[in-house]
Amino acid sequence: MDQHRIELALMPPSSPFRAEIEQAANSLGVALVPVDAATPADLAERVLVVDLTKALPAKNLGRRVIAISEDLDLDCFDVIRPSEVAQCFERSLANLVELEQLRAQVQQEQSTVRLLNEIGLALSAITDREELLEAILEHSRSVLSADAGTIYLADGDELLFSAAQNDTVRFKGKSDQQRLKVDDGSLAGFVAARGTVLNIDDVYQIPKQMPYRPNFSFDEASGYRTRSMLLVPMTDHDSRVLGVLALVNRKPVAGLPLADFSLCMPFSPLQAKLAQSIASQAAVALENYRLFENIRTLFDSFISAAVSVIESRDPSTAGHSQRVADLTVELAKSCEQTPTAFSGLSYSSQELEELRYASLLHDFGKVSVREEVLLKANKLYPWEMERIEWRFKVAALQAELEWLNRGREGVFERDLLQADLETIRRMNSSGHRFVDEDLVRMREITARWLLSSDEPVLSESDVTRLCIPRGSLDAKERREIERHVEHTYQFLKCIPWTENLAKVPDLAHAHHEKMDGTGYPLGLHDQEIPLGAKLMSVADIFDALTAGDRPYKPSMPVERAISILRAEVEAKHLMADAVEVFVEAQLWTTIGLQTSSS
Repeated sequence: MDQHRIELALMPPSSPFRAEIEQAANSLGVALVPVDAATPADLAERVLVVDLTKALPAKNLGRRVIAISEDLDLDCFDVIRPSEVAQCFERSLANLVELEQLRAQVQQEQSTVRLLNEIGLALSAITDREELLEAILEHSRSVLSADAGTIYLADGDELLFSAAQNDTVRFKGKSDQQRLKVDDGSLAGFVAARGTVLNIDDVYQIPKQMPYRPNFSFDEASGYRTRSMLLVPMTDHDSRVLGVLALVNRKPVAGLPLADFSLCMPFSPLQAKLAQSIASQAAVALENYRLFENIRTLFDSFISAAVSVIESRDPSTAGHSQRVADLTVELAKSCEQTPTAFSGLSYSSQELEELRYASLLHDFGKVSVREEVLLKANKLYPWEMERIEWRFKVAALQAELEWLNRGREGVFERDLLQADLETIRRMNSSGHRFVDEDLVRMREITARWLLSSDEPVLSESDVTRLCIPRGSLDAKERREIERHVEHTYQFLKCIPWTENLAKVPDLAHAHHEKMDGTGYPLGLHDQEIPLGAKLMSVADIFDALTAGDRPYKPSMPVERAISILRAEVEAKHLMADAVEVFVEAQLWTTIGLQTSSS
């Protein structure tokens, strides 16, 4: 339940980049450890930096590896050129650390969701109270890594010993039921009397001024050693205490007997909160809706955290996922009320929730996209344009020197050089409309300005990027951006969605598909695309067009955005009926979306 620590290992340890790597690790609070350091996986996540400058690299290094190499085609989290380590490594490591912490958090959330789902099944399928309590106790001990546990149920002014489990000392048969008074005398009695939680690091070290006293009879009879204890009240919807859940001895590995009681650890505050949730569900076994609410709250918290990670990488898109979710759900409701176009369509509350989750998480895969690609505003990266600017300055100086050496004879082409540079600046804009003459002009500039006989001011790579037909991304970068859909799908498939949310991965997976089959990643056609994904596509495009200024484009008036939506319909990319319902209902006003005027 506690946040994982990130450790960093370097191979080889003698790498000449060790100082820069160590400095970056220290700056990010990441421990630099030997490659063979033994750390339990439940205490820390290990990432790796591999210096391949003097070694033949393997192509597949893994998602937790940052490679230092001239070979940029390696399959790993990131590849940094040796000459760029000082400038780029800390940012790359920060992204990897953030991703690994999120992955650890997701695994923790999955475990919690799995527990709550299993309890929900137990509540609906088990009618015998004893079996239900055994199931609750087994699941709670597993998720909280407790060696033992006991459930006491209230019986008038007493507590009845009702269920017990212990991995280290196995019980044979059922002993006589013990009874405790509901008062301050015992640990369980104190919790039941006051409706409070007790989280004790070592029951043998309880201060004498405390009113409650532990019972050590089991320890004395069995040789067991009780150390940490977590006791929580089980209360119903009227705040009546129906019993007490007591968990004993938190251990490193759940399910295995304790070989050494010194390995016992205290329960964390987060575990105490989770135990309270479990205890409450056990007490209100007839009120299954509480379990559903707990699961929903957990999902919402997890999804909110996931969305915040996306938006933290690109602050200019803040709120996009939430707006798309709101627009998509409202569009689905409006389609229900348009029988002429959507005959027989009906969304249940669960289906709307499923659509909302898919919309909220539709862009989560962008966490895997390189930050410079995600935020690329122009066709050239800033450092590439800066390099060209300097090259033109050098070319200008060379031209002036040649003119002076000729005794000021002929024409000094400063104005022409400046005009060529302005042409490059203009073509660098993502909004520049590329025409065939642009390529001819680029070839002329390349041939006209040289730093040496075989070194033009513009490289072939510069020309290729400047001649990107549309937007700011070249083909490789666009493929990287498009892969975010597949990354989203793979991430969502890892989550154990409940039956009523099972379509979330498929809905998010299809939000870039087009009616004519030219979309991605699967190239689905009209009938193959889920209706929810078609609605999401309309909302996604509209918000992308009308949202506040982004690095690569200004916001767009609603009227212009609507014309683009209808043009997409004409191109057989979007569903015509969905777009018309969206426009007729003016759903952007329904959700209070702030848009620019024409």
